[in-house]
Amino acid sequence: MSKKIENLIKELDGVVSCTLTGDKDVDEIHIIADKKRDPKRIVRDVETVFLVNNDQKIDHKKISIARIRSNISKNISEFASDRVELISVYTENNRSCCTVKMLIDGQEVEDSFEAQLGEKIEKLIGRSIIDMLNKYFDLGGQLLVEDIFTVQGKEELVIAQISQYNSVRNMLEEKLVGAVYLDNNITLAIAKACLKAVNRKLSR
Repeated sequence: MSKKIENLIKELDGVVSCTLTGDKDVDEIHIIADKKRDPKRIVRDVETVFLVNNDQKIDHKKISIARIRSNISKNISEFASDRVELISVYTENNRSCCTVKMLIDGQEVEDSFEAQLGEKIEKLIGRSIIDMLNKYFDLGGQLLVEDIFTVQGKEELVIAQISQYNSVRNMLEEKLVGAVYLDNNITLAIAKACLKAVNRKLSR
């Protein structure tokens, strides 16, 4: 659980790195952040993430934040996502179809995905993004969308939970999490959250 929360915190805007200490219970949360965001807002985001994933509050006194120059985190972000650029994502046909256009390694690609029986629109959008990546990247396993949901706080977060399975042994290898702020466009936010979840895989 601590590793899951740690990975989710790392995906928050402004966070460059994060480490949790403690065994069963989290004793401290140490964060390195850039100077773009107010530390108080980062603390509130961390409290929300911890509450949603651990079903209990974390004392804000356990959260320590060290701030660094913003260009450092920018360079890290650019390195992680330089192979994929999202051009557009939208739904049509009464939201039963999702079309994705990306720039992958400098080549523009586009594909459309039909909703599966009983599939919610949020899951369709996330699956469309992930299926595009499965198609064009050899990630050493199959990526699957486990869940897409929003977290209500002072600002609303969209969270994507992705699992990577070993195709040969049919075993779960790793759980990935991405989070972005919802800025009026839920479709775009879901797509960005999915890409943030798998960025580290794409940079290898």
